[in-house]
Amino acid sequence: MKRFKLIQSQEGQAIVVIAAVMMGLVALAGLAIDGGNVFLQRRRVQATVDASAMAGTRVLAQLIATCQSESASDDLVNQAVTQFVTSNGFPPSEDITVIAWYVDANMQLLGQVGAGTIPQSSTGVGVQIEGEIPTYFLAVVGVESSTIGARAVAMSGKVVRLGGGVLPIAVPLEVVQALDPGVPFVVAETNQHGGGSFCVDENGNGQSDSSDLCIGDPASHNAHRGWLNLNYIYNLSYLEQDIPFYRTFEQNVSNRGCGNDPGASIDDGLQGWAGDDCPYPFPIFAGTPGATDGDFIHGDPGARQSSLMEVIQTYNNQTVYVPIFDFIYMSDYMAAQFPQPEGIGWPRAGGGGHAFLYHIVGFAIVKIDDPNPHDHDLAGEFQFAMIGEGTIRPGAGFGSGACQEGMMFGVNLWQ
Repeated sequence: MKRFKLIQSQEGQAIVVIAAVMMGLVALAGLAIDGGNVFLQRRRVQATVDASAMAGTRVLAQLIATCQSESASDDLVNQAVTQFVTSNGFPPSEDITVIAWYVDANMQLLGQVGAGTIPQSSTGVGVQIEGEIPTYFLAVVGVESSTIGARAVAMSGKVVRLGGGVLPIAVPLEVVQALDPGVPFVVAETNQHGGGSFCVDENGNGQSDSSDLCIGDPASHNAHRGWLNLNYIYNLSYLEQDIPFYRTFEQNVSNRGCGNDPGASIDDGLQGWAGDDCPYPFPIFAGTPGATDGDFIHGDPGARQSSLMEVIQTYNNQTVYVPIFDFIYMSDYMAAQFPQPEGIGWPRAGGGGHAFLYHIVGFAIVKIDDPNPHDHDLAGEFQFAMIGEGTIRPGAGFGSGACQEGMMFGVNLWQ
């Protein structure tokens, strides 16, 4: 009888121990699964506030850049923020709180987005999301929800210029992302390379050859097609001829130099932009990689030796800016998917075929260092890149007439 009681007591203890172990395993599983989910949700919410702040500030930047001062445009900023917050799965609700506000160049809070007006001197937009998300396994041990939250501030302003000009040559994002400061590059401007290639100069000889990593295969969507026609810049925000920064003037551009009017790009050609006698007089807006905001610039294929020599003679041993593109869009595709710019239509290549438009997403800062000015290559060293609209210096802000300053106006995450 005593033995029976002893066995019964041991079984009871085992049941208690097993139950405790099971609760511990559930808690550990819950910590791993729910903890992983919370981590992912916190990354999502941070990405959402980053994108929302950028979206709202991008609208604000366009208002500043075009000298608009109508404070009722606050609704446009609010719509941009709300659209990104909602599309990323964090719409305002009982569990999710979304707050957006305007700041000045000194990061001082000026007022709430959506209140009906844009305060004077606004240069950026901040967004904050806070909320609770339910747990799954941890609810068994009494933890039914977890807190998530994030905030971000984006700022607009004049893009910082380090000297030099903006060359009418585009380089592909996928090559730029693989470069380190000081790495030599070559731009091959010969017809045998499909209209031009951007290459990592693997052996540093200043010429394109079989050892280089090049983006220039015409079968690739990122084929480099040649020079940029800065007289044909398509932007969804500037399609009408009477809107400031409408820059869709000319379907094809010749290899001419500067015109008679320094304030009218329509007078200038590739050779003029390649030097510093008549730098491009309008802003170039970089958009978001993979999106359709920002500028699409017409590519003008073919080797232009005189323009290439102008670049080298003007900027050798100097730092310049080169637009970066993520994709090249065919004009036939653009015509089917996008509204047509006013007055001029879509560009066509020689013989009436489809043309190519580069989607600009940033600017590469390069040092021209070309030992062979008479060949068909442009050689130099990569310095760094400004992706996602460039490094900016905040100015006086909304309603200040800041659109009259500078050549490039950008948006950056600031905090």
